[in-house]
Amino acid sequence: HALSYTEPLCDTPSNINENCSLPTTITTTSDNKKRTYKKWYSKEYTWLVYEPNKGGFCCICRDYWKPTVPFYSEMNTRTRSVFTTQPFVNWKNAPGQSGTLQKHQESAYHRTALQNLLFRQTEGSVAQQLFNASELERQENRQRFSDLLDGAYFLFKHELPHTTLYEPLLEVLTKIDHSKKLSTFFDKCKKNASYDSTATVTELLEATSEVIDKQILTKIRESRIISIMADEGTDINHHQNLSICIRYCNQDTGEPIESFISLLKIKNKDAQTIFDTIVKELKSKNIDMTKVRFTGFDGASVFSGEFNGVSAKFRQMYSNSILFIHCRAHVLQLCLLSACEDIIEVQESLLTLKSLFNFINRSSIRLARFNDIQMLLKHPQLKLIQPGDTRWLSYFRSVNAVIRCYEPLMITLEHIVNERGEESPSASGLLSILKDQSTTFILHSLEP
Repeated sequence: HALSYTEPLCDTPSNINENCSLPTTITTTSDNKKRTYKKWYSKEYTWLVYEPNKGGFCCICRDYWKPTVPFYSEMNTRTRSVFTTQPFVNWKNAPGQSGTLQKHQESAYHRTALQNLLFRQTEGSVAQQLFNASELERQENRQRFSDLLDGAYFLFKHELPHTTLYEPLLEVLTKIDHSKKLSTFFDKCKKNASYDSTATVTELLEATSEVIDKQILTKIRESRIISIMADEGTDINHHQNLSICIRYCNQDTGEPIESFISLLKIKNKDAQTIFDTIVKELKSKNIDMTKVRFTGFDGASVFSGEFNGVSAKFRQMYSNSILFIHCRAHVLQLCLLSACEDIIEVQESLLTLKSLFNFINRSSIRLARFNDIQMLLKHPQLKLIQPGDTRWLSYFRSVNAVIRCYEPLMITLEHIVNERGEESPSASGLLSILKDQSTTFILHSLEP
């Protein structure tokens, strides 16, 4: 929605010029046919800052309108960034009640920036509050802020939704804090620095990420050799992504460590695009590419190709001694599938796992019935796992899930068969297969 205001424009504060300094010397063009900047423009419009050989800027808008501010894109499109990042140079149409300067002053975007400035001047910045406080109070504030960071880090570490749980978590921490230090801290906070907002916890997440990234990258840079691991895939929005990890040795303990580095969007899945993306990303993080000794990918030709694969391009660009290591998880999964093809009974049992998952989970009614039966039997609430040919360990988890909830599954299928509805034949077929002794024997044999 476009910004709009009906209230009258607040008067520009008299101390704006303290924040928006004007140059002491003004240069004008020698072309008398063109109207140039006049000093009285800045006296009448105190927000106007003139930069010689460039043009005019609005110091208020330039300070407020950043890419992270809401409606920035709309402002940037409608104003073409004039007065913010692009200088105003059309002085011919500048003065007057219908001039560009007056129009900018009355615009919704300028009013928004001005109101933000007035609010900050009224409340004062957090840094100024800390600076004016006594040393004891500053230490107390830092300790309380450390408590808030600990709470936020708990959410981050356990992958809990921080934007929705941060404020309730602070409320709980405040209640169980019998020293009342947290409640006192919040009572003293200014309106624009309460530290319990989603903006605060988001900034804490970004700061935590920066610290962790810095620590990981420092260890990677200190390592004498590194191994690059990467894989590409398509998400539910059909965006092509590339995941990059680095394997290195801890220089103090010699322990091998694998660290996630980046998840990037890529336009193409060809070897050259993937190679260029990996190299560009690692160089941007100041990782020495001459330390690369191994590359670990799956067996897809785009990665493992002997002449044009990503691993081959690393050898061509950096060193012929770089070794390609086929992902062991992928190799074992391929071995499993190949072995199953030669044993019909095992292959049929694995196909039954897929059919069973699709039959139960693709219907909300059948899934709800399955969960209700588990509850009636006081059985742990388990979920069926979809097996995938390219996802290692998925067959193990699928077999394990069927064995653990075998009884609720059988009862669910029997109920569906007895209802004699449209799904009865499918349920009857699955029930017959699961009752077969050979199927149960194979499933128990496949379970590690």
